[in-house]
Amino acid sequence: MGIVFRKEFREIFRDRRTLFSVVISPLVVTPALLAALGLVISGQQEKAKKEAFRVGIVGQGQIVEQYKTTPSGGNLRIVVVTRNEAEEQIKSRALRAAIVFPANADELLRANRTVPVELLMDGGNENSRMAAARLEAAFGEASQRVVEERLRAAGMPAELATPFKVTQKPITEGGSMATLMLSMLLPYTLAIAAFGGGIYAANDLVAGEKERGTLETLLVAPASRRDVVIGKFLAVCAVCLVSSMLAVVGLVVPFFSGLKPYEWLAKGGVSLDPVAVIITLAMQIPLAVLFAGILLTLSTFARNQKEAQTYLGPLFLVVLVPAMMTMFVGSEVALSTALVPVMNAALIIKQALGHTYQPAFIALAFAASAVYAALAVLICIRMFQRESVLLKA
Repeated sequence: MGIVFRKEFREIFRDRRTLFSVVISPLVVTPALLAALGLVISGQQEKAKKEAFRVGIVGQGQIVEQYKTTPSGGNLRIVVVTRNEAEEQIKSRALRAAIVFPANADELLRANRTVPVELLMDGGNENSRMAAARLEAAFGEASQRVVEERLRAAGMPAELATPFKVTQKPITEGGSMATLMLSMLLPYTLAIAAFGGGIYAANDLVAGEKERGTLETLLVAPASRRDVVIGKFLAVCAVCLVSSMLAVVGLVVPFFSGLKPYEWLAKGGVSLDPVAVIITLAMQIPLAVLFAGILLTLSTFARNQKEAQTYLGPLFLVVLVPAMMTMFVGSEVALSTALVPVMNAALIIKQALGHTYQPAFIALAFAASAVYAALAVLICIRMFQRESVLLKA
């Protein structure tokens, strides 16, 4: 097994494609991703501060005259339109949102009644949703002022309208919005790094040897077929592990580099403690073992490298979907989720980045991933015993 492992591992790294996918790509992709995120976030923040949204107000009478210039704090430009014009212009992006007052709004306001107001927007457009949120906030403040005026007119203190004044105060050791965003994105990136690093290696080790006709030479060597399979498996596993470990290095470097593109991490309150780094590194091991078993089984089943690459499409989806699901699932999940392959490891990385640790979840995820990897290796060993599979190039 050791001889097979050393031989295959050396040959794998003679391929430039492997060097790029295993070494260069993981070290470059994650830092580049974090730098790009910083540029996008800062750009969007600046744009949001400067951009003035053109919104409409629908209605008639004194209430329209009073409020068409009132909500200026939200950086809004308000124009008076009809309802049909509002809907058409929102659809054509001439208006981002519109607020609609009923025809009897003045009467309801004078009678100290509630005025039902509609907020029109395009739910599928981000700018429209943002403008609607600003418009809603602006008229929320206007509504508060009306209540205060009514209370003063009745000889009551205006404080009756606001019994509680809530102010958000993030705790010192807590996370931030940037931390939350990274904990959604990076587990997916690291999982793909572990999988992508072993693709070329696994395809070449069995399917490639079938295609070149060199597998038969290896099979007549004194080593048993089980030793050959495990040696090749260890080689692919090592490649996956190197790729995933370098991806973690690429994750750590931006936090300690002090370079300007990564200043947003510190400003956003994002930190990476040693425990998070250790857990993230540890979780790459079951991912690498699992992916190595799956990729080698696929390579053994395929007649040649072209066929193996054809199978990669559906397999990539099987890996991508559980990894992507972690972007929409909270880090605090049921213990049974630890049994879901790929997703369990990605969730543990997400928990580590958010400084949330569940020892039972981690232990169960390790055990489940080890079982899945062992099953993949056993299937591969069984395939190596079948001449019809092994020599069908």
